[in-house]
Amino acid sequence: MSDSKIPEIQNILTEVDAILRERLAALGVNVGHVLLAITPDGAGVVRSNVGPAELGDMAELLAEIADGSALERPESEPLN
Repeated sequence: MSDSKIPEIQNILTEVDAILRERLAALGVNVGHVLLAITPDGAGVVRSNVGPAELGDMAELLAEIADGSALERPESEPLN
C-alpha cells in the first residue's frame, strides 16, 4: 500500500477510537480495546486504550482464538 494512504487510515482509526471511547464512557463501561488495521503490505495501524502489557495479553488471547477457530471452523463457514 502506498505510504500516502497510511495517514488517512490513521485518521480514520483515531476518529473511530474517539467515538468508541465516548460511547463507552456514556454507558459507564470501562473496558480495554484495541483497533487494528493491517494494510496489504503488512503495516499495522493501532489505536488503543491499553498499555504494552495488556497488548501482549491480548495478542496471546487472539493467537489462541485464531488457533481454536482454525481447528473448529467448517470450511463453509466465513472467517469472521
